[in-house]
Amino acid sequence: MDLATDAVVCALQAMGTPIVRVNTEDLPFSGVIDYSIGVTKPMAIFSDRACTEDWFGAVWYRRLRVPKVPTDMDTGIYDFCVRENRSALIGGLIGHETRWMSHPGAIWKAEFKPYQLQVAAQIGLDVPKTLISNRPESIREFYQRHRPIIAKPVRSGYVVKSGVEYAVFTTRLEDEVMNDLSDAELSPTIYQELLPKTYDIRVTIVGRKLFAVSIDSQSDPDAVIDWRKTENPLLPHAPIELPELLQRSLLELMSRLSLAYGAIDLVRTPDGRYVFLEINPNGQWLWIDEMLSLGISHSIAEWLSEEAQ
Repeated sequence: MDLATDAVVCALQAMGTPIVRVNTEDLPFSGVIDYSIGVTKPMAIFSDRACTEDWFGAVWYRRLRVPKVPTDMDTGIYDFCVRENRSALIGGLIGHETRWMSHPGAIWKAEFKPYQLQVAAQIGLDVPKTLISNRPESIREFYQRHRPIIAKPVRSGYVVKSGVEYAVFTTRLEDEVMNDLSDAELSPTIYQELLPKTYDIRVTIVGRKLFAVSIDSQSDPDAVIDWRKTENPLLPHAPIELPELLQRSLLELMSRLSLAYGAIDLVRTPDGRYVFLEINPNGQWLWIDEMLSLGISHSIAEWLSEEAQ
């Protein structure tokens, strides 16, 4: 399902780098996990490829997807089997001394947006004034002090309601919302000052390489607050050069989060500020490569291949 993974696999194959690809949606119904611990010559089988214990030069932890629930299987049993397969797969890999893009523990930790913001502020990145709360009194006070403000989820931008999946975008809050905040008590939310924008910026970092792109979000009414909301495939993108100090700070952020890959969202304000919004430790990049031919997929493949050649 992941075209970005396909692009990297093609680049690895072109380099002649041997790989084992495990599609986690195959487990447990059409895939195999088989490895030994504490034996003389340990071997492992992931998917359909056998390898020795020291075969892996690097592991790319890209996505964990799950299979469909079989019509004749109890959902509780299904959940148990999927969890056990996931634990066997990841648990069998994380103990090996190898290079990760990126280590699962680092990714899981970095996915917490409040933690990202704290680390970013500690290393001197410019971050928006932020409140994380489900207390109506604090939300109203923050609104009065910093309006206009936006709201966005603390963790996931997706919600399933009545079996239908919805995307939750960053949203500007208007005065009438403050009249009834009873629903706000159900879930802590990130509230931030609404930043004026010249443009949005996506910075993709692969190892120590930075690929910075401006996104002209202000040219499309649907993209003004959150550029992901637009359905316009021609939203203008352009490569840009970031100030050297900012580049060093972003690389320091990656180091502090122990990430080998990251997709960082920034805002460039009319007064010249570069403001950090968030980092996705497994964020998308393929659309940028297709638009601007920056070679991000190739750089990922190169990083993974460094010790495999």
